[in-house]
Amino acid sequence: MIDYAANLPTDSFGAVSLGQCLAAGLTPRRLHWLAESGRWQLPFPRVYVMFSGPLPSETIHHAAILYAGEGAALSHESAGALWRLCPTPPKVHIVVPYRRQVDRQIGLVLHRSRTLTQEDIHPTLQPPRTAVDRTVIDLLSTKRSADAALGVIGDAVRTRLTTADRLRNAIRDKPKSRWRQVVLDALPDIDAGAHSPLEMKDVAIRRRHGLPLGTRQAKRLTDGTEYLDVLIEGYQLHVELDGRLGHDRTRERWRDMRRDNRSELAGMRHLRFGWADVVDRPCEVAAQQAQILQQQGWPGPFKRCSKCQ
Repeated sequence: MIDYAANLPTDSFGAVSLGQCLAAGLTPRRLHWLAESGRWQLPFPRVYVMFSGPLPSETIHHAAILYAGEGAALSHESAGALWRLCPTPPKVHIVVPYRRQVDRQIGLVLHRSRTLTQEDIHPTLQPPRTAVDRTVIDLLSTKRSADAALGVIGDAVRTRLTTADRLRNAIRDKPKSRWRQVVLDALPDIDAGAHSPLEMKDVAIRRRHGLPLGTRQAKRLTDGTEYLDVLIEGYQLHVELDGRLGHDRTRERWRDMRRDNRSELAGMRHLRFGWADVVDRPCEVAAQQAQILQQQGWPGPFKRCSKCQ
């Protein structure tokens, strides 16, 4: 018996196209029998999977690319999940050049793009996927709020997948990007170390009230390495910002407590604010910091804004 599989690709997790099968010597009749018997699967038209049973995500990704054809790449949440910028979506997102028309299929979300270039596709990774900066721009289009959009930007820079300068250039090249101006306005602060929407709101509060900006994510060596959200070293003030997630587990609470205690032992004043403080009581947050800073020798002045009581 001829081993047709020996002539088929081995780097696509079992997914092969009709053209590849015919080139390997398989006949349409043989392919029909393989699919009807359940030995192979047909997830999309003209695309086969050379095994039975559940399909791993890698196989589905390769099958989707083979189906979509020339110039196709994983995009949006599918590329974002591979870059660890978002959870894996229930459907596979594929982008194709606008000149190509690809029929919709169950399990696929197809995007046709007028602005897709070869530079937008990662040059080596398989299956093909949009590069980090293009992926970030695509993810921005799915966000319903500025906070969510800035969260994506902050994560991409914080994890060192890209830089603020690269994102700035990429977004400037895409004038119709959603949240474009919001992101461009925030990038200088992100470049300075503000990587979450909460941190960016804190920066805005400081600018509005004339408070020192301090150093963000300041590294401190103890029995290991820890990072302080905001360190105003000249006035020995350490400020921590507790976001919506990440500070509610017992282990993390103990870690935060030890970090705060070390600041006190080092002679620093310490303040901690949560999301509700920064969003609902920003002027009170600013006033409390100003009071501590003045006690530590800061000359001010504290600037009152239109929302100050």
